[in-house]
Amino acid sequence: MNFNSINNNLLGDIFYLIEGLLLISYFYLAFKEKDFFYPAIILAIAYIGYGLYTTLFDPGPMAYNSNFRTGESLVVQAMSAYALIRYSKMENINLVKDTGFWIAAGLFIYFSVNVAIFFTATFLIDESTYVMRKTWIIHSVVNILVNLIFTFGLTCIPSKQPR
Repeated sequence: MNFNSINNNLLGDIFYLIEGLLLISYFYLAFKEKDFFYPAIILAIAYIGYGLYTTLFDPGPMAYNSNFRTGESLVVQAMSAYALIRYSKMENINLVKDTGFWIAAGLFIYFSVNVAIFFTATFLIDESTYVMRKTWIIHSVVNILVNLIFTFGLTCIPSKQPR
């Protein structure tokens, strides 16, 4: 988060706030459930509140905010798990050809690894740069895998052109 000797942590936190809100909106719009509207609003308000608190006060705009990244990852992980549970209850769906399933699976895998990395960096191994580097190697490999899952999911979008 440091580029040309400029601290970009505040910019990163703003990006993560927007990212989290877009993902909450995605899961709400993907299932179009009225029952999920109020929990999505409450989740978004809590997410914004926690994000602003950690960005402005603890640890502040000058420090990397791994607590907020862990929180964001937990929120998205929970919502993608909810989506995968919803897909498991659908009997007449071909999961191999369903874009939403692949996107939910990719988000679940990606943010599960994020939880492990940011939880490890924040709570378990705060001072060991060696272990943190190794966890980022794992993150990079999982990121490649998830991008392949997203790519496969996007190829499942039906084409409007006749074949």
